[in-house]
Amino acid sequence: MIECLQICFGLTGEVGWTTNILEMFWLSTLLTKKKYNRPLVIFSGSNNHKQTTIFGFGLVLDETIASYTWLLKSLLEVMCQKMPSVVVTDGDEAMREAVRVVFPRATHRLCGEWSQAVEEFSLQDSLWANQVFGKKEMWANAYLRDKFCAGIRTTSRCEGINSVAKNFLQSKHGMLELVQNLELMVRDYRNNELLVQFRSIDSVPVMTTSLESLERCAASVYTHAIFGDVRNEIVGVASVNLVRLQRSLTTKIYTMDEYGQPGREIVVLYDKNMGRMKCGCNFWNKYGYPCKHMFFVMKHEHLPNIPNRLVLKRWTKNAKALEAYEEKIDVGADQACLLHHGALHSACHWLFFLGSQKYDLFQMAMKGIRNLCAHLEGYVATEDNVFSTKGDGVIRDPVAVRTKGAPKSRNCRGRKRRCTECRNPGHTKRRYPRKKTSHGMEMEDGCTTGFDSDALEEIKMFNHMEEVS
Repeated sequence: MIECLQICFGLTGEVGWTTNILEMFWLSTLLTKKKYNRPLVIFSGSNNHKQTTIFGFGLVLDETIASYTWLLKSLLEVMCQKMPSVVVTDGDEAMREAVRVVFPRATHRLCGEWSQAVEEFSLQDSLWANQVFGKKEMWANAYLRDKFCAGIRTTSRCEGINSVAKNFLQSKHGMLELVQNLELMVRDYRNNELLVQFRSIDSVPVMTTSLESLERCAASVYTHAIFGDVRNEIVGVASVNLVRLQRSLTTKIYTMDEYGQPGREIVVLYDKNMGRMKCGCNFWNKYGYPCKHMFFVMKHEHLPNIPNRLVLKRWTKNAKALEAYEEKIDVGADQACLLHHGALHSACHWLFFLGSQKYDLFQMAMKGIRNLCAHLEGYVATEDNVFSTKGDGVIRDPVAVRTKGAPKSRNCRGRKRRCTECRNPGHTKRRYPRKKTSHGMEMEDGCTTGFDSDALEEIKMFNHMEEVS
């Protein structure tokens, strides 16, 4: 049964997951109803610019536990057995069970805003609503407040991908056209990422806060999208008040509250020797960058830069630095080749983008590529069967779904259309060949509609007498 599920699986060359850049992904399904009527599963996630990125896609036989399990295991295999930390789905039971089996240690989060939905649609007495409320550990913020979800709580990004994918898919597309058009869709997402990455590296935001050294450090480390959120936390330092300061060995215990919320104390622990800082609000665990309470401690300690332990690499400009792709992973030959190909593919995207900006940069890039190719070809020439391929599998199109409507007529070649009145070929009911008699009457050739037998005999005899005379 598992063999027949292996219809299609495509990768986009995105290796961010394998380098711990993207710790979460979404599962979305889109039915290609017109031709195959098969679920198209798209694996997507969030990059260091908080943009949507696509890992891969698969076309499975049906929406069952076995299909989703095989697909997730295939994804895990090409990702070198590195599991995500968070998986967000729409609550499908088959998908939920497959995630539990394949990713047992991952946090499975369901999409939903419960309180607003219950009030808006009056679901207090609904059986379905009670069943969903029983899964509150998978979607309620109170249970997921210490889980890093990159600020994502719904599957709205999946719905956006589905909307975009429909513009690239048509009912007449076969398997080859399907994969090619999905690759075109992925290129749009990659191009958007390259543009914002270039802006983050090539431009510097204007410093607007009084803590200029900390703000400048954040601007040099984080991407523009994250820097905007970090700066809001730096501005929020003005609303924090110090209640008391205690010391325990090498750890300082800061107790503080916020303006307008007296009595609601928040504790921050800071160890200068170890460079550690932990806040009781769990903001860093949830969003991945320091909160205003941490920045208050930095201000009080006169720290010029953000401690390295508080900088999450997946939000930095160098999250996809080339050094991240050079780690050696003990995998098989096929998986290693796939991993290396994906790493080179991602690294070359940035090379292509930079080399296309100016003509002199273009010449420099072309010269470097030619020299590097000639250098690598020298090593390849000394080895045998380097470019040998394995032809151990053939992927064919799945069976197309039969469309509704009248079946096509068969064995009709050579048959002519007949008139529905006289059953003679060569004309139709609306196009009778008509003849005029000498009395100005019209007569239908070969048809007897509108005349009785006696009238026909008189007309024929009269016409015969006129022809003889």
